[in-house]
Amino acid sequence: MKSFSIALLFLFLCISAFPASPFLGELSFSTTAHGTDGSDRQIVTRYLPAIEIQHALSESWDYDLEVRWQLSWGSSLDTLDFSASATRIEPYRVAVNLQSSHSEYIIGLQKINFGPARILRPLMWFDALDPTDPLKLTSGVTGISTIYYYESGWSSQAWLLLAGDPKGWEAFSGKSGSMETGGRVDIPNDYGQIGVSTHFRIADISDLYPDNPDLYEGRIGFDGFWDVGIGLWLESVYKHQELSTNPFLEQIQATVGADYTIWIGNGLHVMAEHMVISMWNNPMIEDQTNNLSTAMVSYSPTMFDRVSLLILNNWENDTPLAYFSWGQTYDDFRFTLAAFYSEVTDTPDNDSSMGSDFDGKGMQFTVVYNH
Repeated sequence: MKSFSIALLFLFLCISAFPASPFLGELSFSTTAHGTDGSDRQIVTRYLPAIEIQHALSESWDYDLEVRWQLSWGSSLDTLDFSASATRIEPYRVAVNLQSSHSEYIIGLQKINFGPARILRPLMWFDALDPTDPLKLTSGVTGISTIYYYESGWSSQAWLLLAGDPKGWEAFSGKSGSMETGGRVDIPNDYGQIGVSTHFRIADISDLYPDNPDLYEGRIGFDGFWDVGIGLWLESVYKHQELSTNPFLEQIQATVGADYTIWIGNGLHVMAEHMVISMWNNPMIEDQTNNLSTAMVSYSPTMFDRVSLLILNNWENDTPLAYFSWGQTYDDFRFTLAAFYSEVTDTPDNDSSMGSDFDGKGMQFTVVYNH
């Protein structure tokens, strides 16, 4: 797989050598210190070269082509590791977007996300966006998605995806060779909008049940956002899993949230969310209910600076996370200095979830250059 990625990367760079190619990229360097030992200090450098091409197919149809790669290397300072295991070379986005005045068709490796919740997101089905990540990176999904916009203001979305590694809140990979499918409807109203989403897939749990490895999973979500002087939102998901006809897991996730800008100086933005997660009918764990709360305050003292404080707590096991950041943006450069305190060890995704890079207390410095 790595040799295939390297070959595609070589082709990508050859294409970018043509003068007409709009070659873009994002280069970043990040260092995180958890303590005084070298093993407690990590460095990560990442480059995301990209080609974006837009062209008209006809009077009513356009297309956008996005090809974006990810090259990254990370190591602890005490044992600098330059081996292949410390590097990642892989596609990040490879997609074609066909557009008309009322519809879009996206084919390839793409990002799909929706829902009004900001941090505690039951509808984090296809991404793992982390509010503590200055780069806002997340893995994508491969398949076909469509969006249709109606004159009434409604919109509908559908997708057909290749099964793959766990994403979002998922605990199991999709069954190899199978497809995942679902859809969404957005309905506007005088104060905001509401949405209904569905998704179906077959997961692979052969490690747990070799004789009955197919886990059938269905989800339905409801969400809404209302602007009534303050912003209010609700996001909820019911998930049902079964083996053949035997129940395996029932789960409900629900988040309520609100935000408001206090007109102090340039505006002090305050946001809070609370999530409830209930699970039952699982043969491996007892029925349980978890509660999580988060609050965030952010302020921009100048047009170049932004400071924010994020606090999250899991009330069942009392595992807090506190994250303070100060960011500056100057044309092509962005700088972020952060301090954190965390006891979070279990996160919804093992690649780029909230708190996945933090343990104990420490600091992080990130530099990003865009061209």
